[in-house]
Amino acid sequence: MVLGAINLIVGLVALVTALTAGNIVVSAVVACIGPIIMAALYLRFGISVKNGGVPKKIDILAYFVRLAGLSEIIIAVFNLWYAIETSGAAVAIGAVIISVIIGLIILFIAGRINDGKQDTGDKIIWIILVVLFAISAVLDVLAVIGFITDGNFAFDLKTISALIVPIASFIIDVFMLLLLFDSDVKREMNM
Repeated sequence: MVLGAINLIVGLVALVTALTAGNIVVSAVVACIGPIIMAALYLRFGISVKNGGVPKKIDILAYFVRLAGLSEIIIAVFNLWYAIETSGAAVAIGAVIISVIIGLIILFIAGRINDGKQDTGDKIIWIILVVLFAISAVLDVLAVIGFITDGNFAFDLKTISALIVPIASFIIDVFMLLLLFDSDVKREMNM
């Protein structure tokens, strides 16, 4: 919920900044919409988990991974126009194609997590998720350490999000790792 709320605020501030700039760049405004949508979806997911709307552990894991896949696709699509203007059409289109393919793979994995089958594919997915969440946790720690050692501590929204987002993300990574090692989830994933 914290990660969704902070990203929603940061996205809205970026949108307002883009809309109130002296020379409004429409593609930059459109690029702000994808992260706002995803932040709202993450916030909604956090509230659903908190209120018991997603009661099974395996479903929490699958839904979170599904959001990661959707995020990859939605943010890439909304950023395409801006990326074309700043990086060129070939680079931007190539990047969005790669992001959509990665997003679809993540969505496929999410669908396999709680499909009710226990096979070798579930074991492979379980191992991949453990590795990815562990790497993400390490990167979040490095982001916080980098921020602290940088010494740039202005008290503004950008600084707060640069510190709180990786901390919240680290906590989520740890919880996802604990969820993966939970006996119920391991059984559902044939581990």
